[in-house]
Amino acid sequence: MTQTEKRDIIPGTDIIFADRGDAENEAPDDVVLIPQPTSSPDDPLNWSATWKTIIIANQFIFVFVSIMTPMAISPMTLIFEAEFQRTLPEVNMLFGAAAITLGYANFIIVPAANVIGRRPVVLVCGIVCILANVWQGLVTSYPSFLGARVISGLGAAANESIMPMVVADLLFLHQRGSSMALYFWAYFLGLFIGPIISGAIASQISWRWFFWVCTILQGASLFFLLFAHPETKYDRPPLKAPVSNAPTIMDVRVPDPTFGKLGDGLISSSSSEANIRQRPLSPPQHTAITASQHSTNGRPSRAQFSLLPLRKRLRFGHGYDRDPPQSLAAVLARDVISPIKILFCYPIVLWASLSMGFAANSLLALNLTQAQVFGAPPYLFTPDQIGYTNFAFVAGAAVALGTAGPLSDRIALSSARKNGGVLEAEMRLPALIPYICANLVGMVIAAVGYQRAWPWEAIVIAGYSLVGLQCVGIPAVAIAYAVDSYKSLPGEIMIAATIVKNTFGFGMIFFFNDWAARSGYIPPVLLLMALTCGFSLLGLVVFIPWGKQFRRWTKDSKLHSL
Repeated sequence: MTQTEKRDIIPGTDIIFADRGDAENEAPDDVVLIPQPTSSPDDPLNWSATWKTIIIANQFIFVFVSIMTPMAISPMTLIFEAEFQRTLPEVNMLFGAAAITLGYANFIIVPAANVIGRRPVVLVCGIVCILANVWQGLVTSYPSFLGARVISGLGAAANESIMPMVVADLLFLHQRGSSMALYFWAYFLGLFIGPIISGAIASQISWRWFFWVCTILQGASLFFLLFAHPETKYDRPPLKAPVSNAPTIMDVRVPDPTFGKLGDGLISSSSSEANIRQRPLSPPQHTAITASQHSTNGRPSRAQFSLLPLRKRLRFGHGYDRDPPQSLAAVLARDVISPIKILFCYPIVLWASLSMGFAANSLLALNLTQAQVFGAPPYLFTPDQIGYTNFAFVAGAAVALGTAGPLSDRIALSSARKNGGVLEAEMRLPALIPYICANLVGMVIAAVGYQRAWPWEAIVIAGYSLVGLQCVGIPAVAIAYAVDSYKSLPGEIMIAATIVKNTFGFGMIFFFNDWAARSGYIPPVLLLMALTCGFSLLGLVVFIPWGKQFRRWTKDSKLHSL
């Protein structure tokens, strides 16, 4: 039996290095490309590095700007209490209304992005954000403000899912760790920088001007999306399985380089990259395209800049089958049900969602208590000074940006070399360890520092920086692991994770501040620390040895061929 036959290839297990002898001596150029690109220059996987950088930069700006407005009001809490004559929990509801909408709106946004494309959806969401910002700048009553916050969350919800989908459209498996870290950095940078901006503007000018500034920034982002963000959704048809009695393995489709050039492409879903087919055994070097063989000189076609969903259909080249068409209703039902199914039936996705949710809500715990702690004696910070404490979160997140993705990619590729060129999704999980430690230390410093009125320098510089580090690092590694395991579902995984994160965060606004006032800061803050560290460590203990078995249980699911 050959080495290839012995390999247990299931979703989440990939032959990442070409089998040319000693895997220990393989160069990075021998990485097998997953998913395998077509020969069409319209295929986003074939676009030049310049175009990929432009698109990811556009997504970065959109995520940063659109999340900043709904999530940046914590320094203005005292102002809103006085302006609208409301209690602290009622003012926190302004945050909660946007947060809960951010999560559940993706039940609309992700199916829409899968059916009509990423570009139309992100443009519509950008317009909604602009209109909501104008409304917030003009509100004169609390109910109106609450309504504007809901609409703001609806428009901003695209930042929770579209960029991970675009990353999966544009990049190969071994390139995604760094870009997922960049996504989480953009997301949390908006959370960190937003309060700095809102606090400074509210103190120096007016709180309303914060929303006018956000309107201007969102307009600039919409301009860039309109003119420099083509459609990245693309159908890569599965290989036709030749009739043969030869032994077969389960493998990700790998087109033969001798196939004829594909015709004009639509531009439909690259989330279907993990179409699984039975195929005869053949030497990998004759079928799989490696990084050293791949040319990235393509560019978007004019059709990919259309404002409307593309209607063209791919003219399949030699060797391909056309899948049976699905009705629009069936596609929408599938996309709505899939996130719920994977959340409750796939332990890996449930764990990744909880790990991301608790890590992100560790940050929320400190955001909710910032004004409560630093606006009172002995600190007596002004709104802009409260906002400036978020610079520490930014510093920690910047370190995570430079370490989380590259570290997890490096650990995974190194382990794959030692494993004969076979990459298992679990190989990136050890990268979680430093970020779990950061959460433990940072949250303890913040909780004890709050309670005992330590100097603000200790709380902010040490505690906040470490929390900023972990809130990018843990989600980047955990979500990358889930996407590696279920490559066809990046958008659905982000819906599941966002629902967990935002539902828990929404619940926190009803009890967290009152609990801290009643029992002190140590119990509520350390609860978030325990949940984050506990669930993250549970993943290491369970999934490193047995993660492949969990993936094997779900390997025959129809979700792999979406």
